[in-house]
Amino acid sequence: MTKHLRRVKASIIMGILLISTVICLVNTASSKIIEYPSLITIEITPESIAALQEPIDIESVLIVQLKIGYSVTIPAWAESGGTLARLWLFGSPIQYPQLIHLEIEGKPDWADIALAVPDVYIQNFSTSPVYTTADLIITPYIDAPAVPITVRIKATAGDIGRILGVVYHRTLNFEPDYIPLIRVETEKPTRQVAPREPINFEITIMNMGNKETLVNGRVLDAPDKWAALISPTQLPLGPGETATVTVSMTAPYDFGWHNEIRAFTVEFTPEKSPPSTPPVTGSAQIVQLRVNSIGFSTPGFEFVLLFTALIISLIIIKKRTKK
Repeated sequence: MTKHLRRVKASIIMGILLISTVICLVNTASSKIIEYPSLITIEITPESIAALQEPIDIESVLIVQLKIGYSVTIPAWAESGGTLARLWLFGSPIQYPQLIHLEIEGKPDWADIALAVPDVYIQNFSTSPVYTTADLIITPYIDAPAVPITVRIKATAGDIGRILGVVYHRTLNFEPDYIPLIRVETEKPTRQVAPREPINFEITIMNMGNKETLVNGRVLDAPDKWAALISPTQLPLGPGETATVTVSMTAPYDFGWHNEIRAFTVEFTPEKSPPSTPPVTGSAQIVQLRVNSIGFSTPGFEFVLLFTALIISLIIIKKRTKK
């Protein structure tokens, strides 16, 4: 009985070894004949798609969640993952996981775009997609332009046994947020004028933002009799561009006969171009302009004039009294 069992066990072992040898020989002979294509897909979660549709704040971190799918066109019987299936697919009773390497192509210099884990693994092989996840991290720098940008996610799986490697690309679009920022300055904020004299103030404006900006200017507190005008009232400026705006006015007739000072406030507001509804604007920049006149009199001149007029009046009255 014992001898019989030993013979049975030996026969089973010999059968397994024979089958393994045959499969190995078949694998060697047909490894370049029978191969199975593989497929990779990359999906973006709905939450991440919604986040990418909005501008990304400068110096903020956006995590884009990716769903990586991997499938193989193997026979149905090989999906079981048994010993014979592994021997047929990989030429070994050991099944190794499939490595998928992820990388970003077309990264701009003004943003940090990286994968939290660049390598992911698929443990099972099936004709239906087997999924794993990965996180893509986007951080726009302060110098990022507020324009749409497209990068590509590249996924690469190498050959493994009879399963062929594959390369897959998925595009991803995003846009950094707009920075409405301008610098306003003038070399001569204070000027002297006489009555009815026109005067011009030259104001330099620079777009410090990351997109074309419309600069809207207005004089806030000038009475109508000063005829204050700003030209142009709206100025388009590209990133880093500089232009000059002129604020012109004419002193009224009753200004400048005495020592007087008049202050004016000019406001410049940056707005995203092209304009949107509601408008996207930044903080207004204020320039204070001053107009003064030393007048045509000196201290005490009014008293002397009054005293002289009084004397002349007395002289005239005295002459009339004598008559």
